[in-house]
Amino acid sequence: MAAETKERESWTEQETSGKDVSPLSQLKLSRVYRFIDQQTGAPQISDFPDSNPSGDTPLEIRMKHFTEIENFSFLAYVLGHELGGTTPRPIRTVGDLQVPDEEFQNLVNEAKTSTLTDEELADTVLDVGINWEHFVASNDNLVIPEHPLKITDVQMQEKIDALDFITEALVREINLRSIEKQTGAKTRKSHE
Repeated sequence: MAAETKERESWTEQETSGKDVSPLSQLKLSRVYRFIDQQTGAPQISDFPDSNPSGDTPLEIRMKHFTEIENFSFLAYVLGHELGGTTPRPIRTVGDLQVPDEEFQNLVNEAKTSTLTDEELADTVLDVGINWEHFVASNDNLVIPEHPLKITDVQMQEKIDALDFITEALVREINLRSIEKQTGAKTRKSHE
C-alpha cells in the first residue's frame, strides 16, 4: 500500500489546480488557505499541496510542510464550527478510503458508519490533523535529505500517509457541507 501514497518528491514542482481561486489574504507564508468558491459563494479550504514547499534545506522544507498541515487542519476546524449544523450526518468522503496503516484503517472503517454534526466533524479533523502534524514533526531525525517529506522508517511513513489521507478526506467533507449550506442543495461525494 505504500506505493499508493502521495508523491511529494520534487522540491520545485508547482501546484496546478483547475480551480480559479485566490486566498482571502494576500499576506501568507503557507500554500494552504481559505477562499470563497466563485460558483457557489461557499467558504472553502484549499486542497492540500502535493508538492514540497520551497526551502533552502531539507529541514526548512519539512518545517514548512508541518506548518501547512497545522494551517490546513485549523482552517477546516474553524469552517466546520462556523457551519453550525446540529444534525449528525455521514462522512461521505471516507466511503471508499483505504489507507496504508492498519490502525488508521480501523479509524476509517469506523468513520464509514459514523454520523457527525458539523462541530463534531470539525473537532475530528483537528484531532486527526494535529496527529498528522506531530507524526511529521517528531521524525525529523529520520528525514531523507533528497525527499524531505519522507522518512526512512517505512511503517512510520505509512502512518503519516494514512493521517494525511484521512485529514484531506475530512476537509473535503467540510467543504461539501459548506457548499450545501450555502446553496441549500445536496452535493455528490467528492474524490478530488
